[in-house]
Amino acid sequence: MAKAEVDALVAKISDKKEGQAALEGLGKIAADKGAPAEPFLVAAFDKILEATGDKSKNVVEAAIATAKAIVEMASPFAVDAMMPAFLTGLGVKAKPTQKVATLNIVAALAEKHPKSIGYVLVTLAMPVAELTCDIKKEVKEAATTCMTAICNCTGNKDLEPFLPFVVKAAQSIDSTHACVEKLAGCIFVQNVETPALAAMLPVLSRGLNDKVEEVKRTCCLIVDNMCKVVEDPAAVVPIMPRLEPLVKAACEKMANPEARNMAERALKTLQKAGEGAEVKTVTAAEAITIIKTALGDKAGSDEEFEVTAKHVGSLAATATNMRSFGVDAWMSSVALVAPFTSVIEDIRAKMEVAAKPAEEIEEEDDDGVDLYKGSFSLAYGTLTLLRDTKMHLKRNRFYGLLGPNQCGKTTLMRAIANEQLEGFPKRDELKSVFVEHEIEDEEVGVQDDGFPILSVDKPGWWWVMHTCNDVYKVDNKVTEEQVKE
Repeated sequence: MAKAEVDALVAKISDKKEGQAALEGLGKIAADKGAPAEPFLVAAFDKILEATGDKSKNVVEAAIATAKAIVEMASPFAVDAMMPAFLTGLGVKAKPTQKVATLNIVAALAEKHPKSIGYVLVTLAMPVAELTCDIKKEVKEAATTCMTAICNCTGNKDLEPFLPFVVKAAQSIDSTHACVEKLAGCIFVQNVETPALAAMLPVLSRGLNDKVEEVKRTCCLIVDNMCKVVEDPAAVVPIMPRLEPLVKAACEKMANPEARNMAERALKTLQKAGEGAEVKTVTAAEAITIIKTALGDKAGSDEEFEVTAKHVGSLAATATNMRSFGVDAWMSSVALVAPFTSVIEDIRAKMEVAAKPAEEIEEEDDDGVDLYKGSFSLAYGTLTLLRDTKMHLKRNRFYGLLGPNQCGKTTLMRAIANEQLEGFPKRDELKSVFVEHEIEDEEVGVQDDGFPILSVDKPGWWWVMHTCNDVYKVDNKVTEEQVKE
């Protein structure tokens, strides 16, 4: 039994005589048993990482090796389960060796699973940044390396050239002014998501607390620039509690009218970027309920099953909150072991539904023949108008497309007609015709009295027939009767 074996070794970690051997034994389990032992090793991760602060060098080395072995074999979705141990290891009460070990492990995890670290960057950025100013040289160096590694997990190409300045600004108060000035030159074109905003938090926090008004003004400019290209309001929600009070304080405290105006503009942009945010976070407890329901009679009742179910529930919740719903990933990195592997597809589907706001969950229309059912994305230049948007069209139905000006209605229609819509059927599968509503008038015939017949005078069915036959030049000509039907 993996749990009993792990528990027995964990109980010996604090023993001066057997601690090293116990940690080495746990490392061997991680290397040899893999996924079946993951729930129990991750549950003990805090005690293992705490041992990196031991007085004995041998114990410290054994603890580091074991912690690295666990991180190496663990699911990328185990990051939430390990986060309490990381935060303790980065905290003010942690020993220097524990801080260094934690920083190095986080840096390794950032290289192995960048999306996982990007997901928790809001939580990690500030604690790591603070350690770049630690009085201990070895901690400071490890923190600088770690800060560089986690900042590379933003996934934002616009920010990448400026990341060294983010790290440098975190390292030294003296560097803040110059680095903030450099960062103000970053032109954001790509959609800004939560990890990019999180990476900037240490710099913006320090800059907005600076005594120099010009530095505060520049930080407000950076906030304004970044938030203008936030497409999903939910991306702003995690950083709002930390950033909004700082920008508000800048509005209230700055004496220079121009600088204050900049701060007020940044605050409006920040708040507007977060308007209408619908963040649906699934908890591990909710996931466990779904898992046990799906298992039914297959669910166990012993302690080993309960610990495993709790861990799988945590993995499922994290994967869901990361919006990662790949079938293969759920089988290998969420289900882990039987009996969970037998029902993981059902669990994945239910978790995907649970992650959506209530109004996004639509009842299935089973009547009629499907013309198209799927999802697609639409961009205009560098701006994403629609992402993974679901559409369900039935044969012999009329649909209306409603939306305010400049929201992308015409762009969507043109994209469908020009076969530019990702995920939408091509013309050989589904005939799509776009009749422009602003077409130059042209002469299309002559009346008996010699006066010209203009296209503007033609009825709607004629426009459809003209567009199909003359504009798109379809092989099978469309007739008046077909269109009128």
